[in-house]
Amino acid sequence: MTEDPQRNFRSVYYEKVGFRGVEEKKSLEILLKDDRLDIEKLCTFSQRFPLPSMYRTLVWKVLLGILPPHHESHTFVMKYRREQYKDVYHALQVIRFISESTPQVEVFLRIYQLESGKLPRNPSFPL
Repeated sequence: MTEDPQRNFRSVYYEKVGFRGVEEKKSLEILLKDDRLDIEKLCTFSQRFPLPSMYRTLVWKVLLGILPPHHESHTFVMKYRREQYKDVYHALQVIRFISESTPQVEVFLRIYQLESGKLPRNPSFPL
């Protein structure tokens, strides 16, 4: 198994100049070209190397389970998630937990609490 001296030289040169991520970016692009993303390989890659900013959002959404590993499902799932967000947001407005002036951080907290069954009683509605 002989190594290509041209490739070795190029890799060493890029590392000396400060472009360490050139080879890693190519390998990430190869991982992302698959029709079904391999979550284990993406997880291993993200633990070993820094993710380029152009792929960071996609990779983390897949790793966290926000998007499925199949590329063709991404647009459908994101559309469904937007509708789900609007429905839950409207429900929280109706039960007066949030308003238009509520900070976005608190909105996300209330959405999480509602979906996980941990939403506290609203003090404005006594029993």
